[in-house]
Amino acid sequence: MLRFALILLISVVAFSSCKKKEQTDDIIVEKVIEKPQEGPESMGNDEQSGSITWIKGAEYSYTIKRVSDSELPLVTNHEKEYRDNSITLVVRRADGSVFFEKTFSKANFAPVLPKDFKENGVLLGMNFDKAEGNNLSFVVSVGSPDETNEEFYYVRMLLDNLGSTRAERINELTN
Repeated sequence: MLRFALILLISVVAFSSCKKKEQTDDIIVEKVIEKPQEGPESMGNDEQSGSITWIKGAEYSYTIKRVSDSELPLVTNHEKEYRDNSITLVVRRADGSVFFEKTFSKANFAPVLPKDFKENGVLLGMNFDKAEGNNLSFVVSVGSPDETNEEFYYVRMLLDNLGSTRAERINELTN
């Protein structure tokens, strides 16, 4: 009897494990859910420097330093939040003394920026352009911090020999 029960048990297990599985045309794919942005994004800090021959052949040097500035209001651009940047410009005389030093934000250029760039752009950068007469000319860019987006606006900033600055709109960049 024990032998019969054992054979019956083995037969039931063997036949029940061999049943045909149902086939469906359903494809199961894992749903990818984007993680929400964790805090505002920032551009990397940047620093550049160079030398200039200016009034009466005098040598000057400059340093331009861009930093992500947590003190400035956040900017929303293409549905992402970004920290705005501030840029510090230092111009030194040949003897190393400071002729000019100032930290700029986008607000310094607001009077010449289109509304969209004031509201949705960040201060992207500043570059030395040329020394002309009593002015040093710098090109400032304000725009989208998203590297895949090429929305930006140029402003010319002039620094005169008395240490005053003014901003002008630029229609086109020329060499």
